[in-house]
Amino acid sequence: MNVKQDNLPSERFTDDQINAVIRNAIENGARRYIQGCESRVDDFVRWHYSFQGSLGIHAHAVGWDVIRVPINIIWSLVNIILAFVGMLAGLARLKKLRAWINQIPPGLETDMDRQISWLVVTELLQLPHEHGGKRSEHDALMEEIVKDPSLRLLLDKKLDAFVALSKQPDFEKRLKAKLGEYGATRTASADLAGNAVLLVTSKIATGQAAFGTLGAGTAASAALAHSIAASNFWLGSAIGSYYYALVPVAVSLRLLIAVTALIAVVLALISTFIGILTDPLQAKLGIHQRRLRKLIAAVKDDLLGAESNFELREKYIGRLFDLIDVLTTVGRKM
Repeated sequence: MNVKQDNLPSERFTDDQINAVIRNAIENGARRYIQGCESRVDDFVRWHYSFQGSLGIHAHAVGWDVIRVPINIIWSLVNIILAFVGMLAGLARLKKLRAWINQIPPGLETDMDRQISWLVVTELLQLPHEHGGKRSEHDALMEEIVKDPSLRLLLDKKLDAFVALSKQPDFEKRLKAKLGEYGATRTASADLAGNAVLLVTSKIATGQAAFGTLGAGTAASAALAHSIAASNFWLGSAIGSYYYALVPVAVSLRLLIAVTALIAVVLALISTFIGILTDPLQAKLGIHQRRLRKLIAAVKDDLLGAESNFELREKYIGRLFDLIDVLTTVGRKM
């Protein structure tokens, strides 16, 4: 609805006209704002997901993130189960159960997640944000809204109404949830890359491809037990190697746990920092750009009052490796 100005002072607008002016200003300003965000995606990816930019982001992972990242990787397995239960709850119309599941966080927030959120909110979305003693007051959305000429006639006397209508309820909460989803996808991508490295190295080292920590730990502990048994064989290690090629060596539970735990620690370190290499590759392939544009589209839906659904299904791909790893390991034991 467009309101004719006719050079009338704001007092001569009716309440309906005032609300229409404010809503039009918000909707038109939000659309211009979203266009501005979309125009910044390529530059944002070029600045922060190049090798040098990714190196700067991953510098924030030095510290407690080395503990948080493996916990998030393990927790993501639980998230798959919760997502499946949530889907069943939706089909069964158990709204309270589904709402409760949706409120469960995707994992621990890492220092690297906080840095990425700071960059996304302050540079890409250009919204006010506070983090770690830093605060940005720049509000590109408000700047676009107040450009509306009809709104300028109302600002002096109707500012309170304008502020109430321009701030969407729970917008900040929904934005934080979307940033959490974006961070969970980055964790899954790093985990997937780490599993790919493990798959190749396990094949080279043990001759047996492992899709995850359990498979790699089983294969490595078996190879180590074989090596120890052969070296201690009473007729010498050469004959021992042939002997134990025919006679399986029993792997102790202690050795299996120790080797698997060591591989898990190494894999966690790789997954934490492998983004330094994979971020530039994903930027080159346009993966980062696609995710950020999905995020902006979801923010647009929130601003315009439409139903938004921001779920990046890439986060489940890494979990497929873990499921395959468990099934493969169990299959070899049967």
